Amino acid sequence: MKNITLFKQFNCNTPGYATCVVQNGKIIFEQCIGLSNVERSTSITPTTSFRLASLTKPFTAMAIMILKEKGELNFNNNITKFIDLPKWNENITVRQLLTHTSGIPDHEKPLYKVIKNNEEPTMHDALNILKNQTKTLFKPGTQFLYSDSGYVILALIIEKVSGMKYSSFLTTNIFLPLKLNNTIVMDETKSFIKNRALGYKIINKYFKLFDYDPLNYIIGDEGIYSSIRDLSIWQNVWNKELLVSRNTLREALSNQELSNGNVGECGFSWFIRNYKGKKIIFQDGCWVGFNNIMLTEQNSNRTVILLSNTTCFPTEKQRIKTAIMILNKSNSCSKRKKNDII
Repeated sequence: MKNITLFKQFNCNTPGYATCVVQNGKIIFEQCIGLSNVERSTSITPTTSFRLASLTKPFTAMAIMILKEKGELNFNNNITKFIDLPKWNENITVRQLLTHTSGIPDHEKPLYKVIKNNEEPTMHDALNILKNQTKTLFKPGTQFLYSDSGYVILALIIEKVSGMKYSSFLTTNIFLPLKLNNTIVMDETKSFIKNRALGYKIINKYFKLFDYDPLNYIIGDEGIYSSIRDLSIWQNVWNKELLVSRNTLREALSNQELSNGNVGECGFSWFIRNYKGKKIIFQDGCWVGFNNIMLTEQNSNRTVILLSNTTCFPTEKQRIKTAIMILNKSNSCSKRKKNDII
């Protein structure tokens, strides 16, 4: 089998990546290079669990969609129906949180200013920060602005409506039914994660451990670990009626119209764009030493998943370009048997 070199900066002695391309539910290309734990010389495999960063958001969105189909909430419900928030939040809807059109303020920068040594805030601390804000950044529904805070609130809504912890709801309703055996929520309980990758960044030309941030245990916007094998199963959920109906999926994967008649950049979490004449749907993410993307090229029905335990793909533009490059190079491997590793 022909070996395709994707990235020259990674080798068997450095951190690296796991990537695959899925078409019609089958893996047609797969490659794992580098170490999940440099200190222990542990190799990255297709079942290595990486910190997903914002690739967590589609899981949060799907949990909300499941609750909607169970009749527990409506996308147009005001969020104050579920969460005790100041009056300035009363016109924000669940849909606006899902589509990054709520105008809700950021929680991260204010949190960094108030946390003390060794403190590790949770999503409840993030909520307290938001309760102390005085207004939205813009009138809800009129603009698009990517919001981590919105997805933290969605996680709180999931807990309020279901009566279950966020991690328990996702495990019961998503991870177990899909048999995502290497997928887990890392919250304040700090559960053990098997096959876990650690994050790294380059300092003075050397890879150094970069796996910790005091906000690591705030969930909903991020916090899930998973592998390319699990995500190759997960991507099917957005094409088939495995967890929710076709109508709900169609709504989630459509650009949402703003109140001023313009169109936002997202469906429910997913960015939806034209890229060099092709329609792409993607979610990317970066946090500490992890850079990731999951991107579907709609006309070919191919999805690329890239998980990296380095900071070598620091911008959205680079992650999209890299994902498209993997899709293009995977064409030569389309006749490989399912799950071949090169």
